Amino acid sequence: MTTILLSPNEARVLAVLVEKSITTPQYYPMTVNAVMMAANQKNSRHPVMNLSEGDAGAALNQLEAGKLATRDDNAGRVPKWRHRFQHQLLLKPGTMAVLATLMLRGAQTPAELRANSAVLNGPADADGIQAALNDLADRAQPFVAQLPRLPGQAASRWLHLLSGTPDLAAFESSAGNPPPRASSPGGDRISVLEARIAELESRLSALEDRFPPD
Repeated sequence: MTTILLSPNEARVLAVLVEKSITTPQYYPMTVNAVMMAANQKNSRHPVMNLSEGDAGAALNQLEAGKLATRDDNAGRVPKWRHRFQHQLLLKPGTMAVLATLMLRGAQTPAELRANSAVLNGPADADGIQAALNDLADRAQPFVAQLPRLPGQAASRWLHLLSGTPDLAAFESSAGNPPPRASSPGGDRISVLEARIAELESRLSALEDRFPPD
């Protein structure tokens, strides 16, 4: 098996192609400019990026070289791009949704993944999410890993490994990781509310992409 190692730019661009193919198929395949704008979207993305059109184009060319993306020959005068993610990695649709969500949003708990992957037709229940994570982790090249649960956290988070193994110490202290929260009897209820909020944010994001402001 060929090891897949993507730069952060390539991972973001590939996940954007997956996302748009599901959430807004009427705007898929995508031009380089559309990929750039979607990759730089500030909500539903971690980390937030500021790719140029050249950055997006270079990432697409690299993905094409790795057979993870391809140009659409029927797209007309302006070149457009499709992903080959599911085909190349032999992923089931629900498993692809979980992996793409991690690539777009950064590390997630299973509850967050259940809420946030819903817009990508991810697994509808906790068992399905865990099965997808196990599938992604138990490969010759693991695609995801589980982070140690920090004190005060209700659940441990998972992250994708397609851009290599991160510096876990730096990750735990990064601004993108919420500080540990003191445990309380209502902790589980708070986690459920956070997951519901994340799901609403995903739906709003999809609506913004479908009906962009003038």
